[in-house]
Amino acid sequence: MELTVTAALLSTALLLVNVASILLASFKLKRPGRIAPPAGKAPPVSIVVPSRGVEPFAEETLERAFSLDWPRYELIFCVTHADDPVVGPITDAIARFPAVPARLLVGDDRISGNPKLNNCVKGWEAARHRWVILADSNVLMPRDYVQHLMAAWRPDTGLVCSTPIGSRPDGFWAEVECAFLNTLQARWQYTGEALGLGFAQGKSMLWNKPMLDANGGIRALAAE
Repeated sequence: MELTVTAALLSTALLLVNVASILLASFKLKRPGRIAPPAGKAPPVSIVVPSRGVEPFAEETLERAFSLDWPRYELIFCVTHADDPVVGPITDAIARFPAVPARLLVGDDRISGNPKLNNCVKGWEAARHRWVILADSNVLMPRDYVQHLMAAWRPDTGLVCSTPIGSRPDGFWAEVECAFLNTLQARWQYTGEALGLGFAQGKSMLWNKPMLDANGGIRALAAE
């Protein structure tokens, strides 16, 4: 009898926690609106894109990265090995969009057990601007991508992280990943933010470079 009561109380508590998280997340959700390009002077931005292998929609994601509405930005693509098959598409894209400053950096900096972080180090250190975006190669950037990230920055902000939406899955495990990203992941990320708990997912992040550099730089992230 006692075990049954305990199980019932635990189930009720879990249900209430889940309902509360749904409500908190729903308060943070709003229909995304298009943000116009900056009318005045806007700070330049460096976008670091760690890449490995040719992913589905690679050509489309590359084209989007070169077609943003932000007036001044550079693209820094990072790969670990020169023979990576994604080198060709990146090189072709850089040639097709000469108006956007872009570079491809190759190298393997072993600062942690995280291959993506190791791949990002050279891009971070080569970034020319004080505002740096780290964006995974499969992020399909909207034209106002930079505007949304910059608009979220506040005087007491240390990092802006945009919640990803999974789309166009191809295969069972891709369906599972999309389901996770668009339900549990998104809900708990919004819930944590609503409660004032810092949480970041590495898929799409905006950093103030001098701020992070003053606190150990990108290498400090290896502690996580």
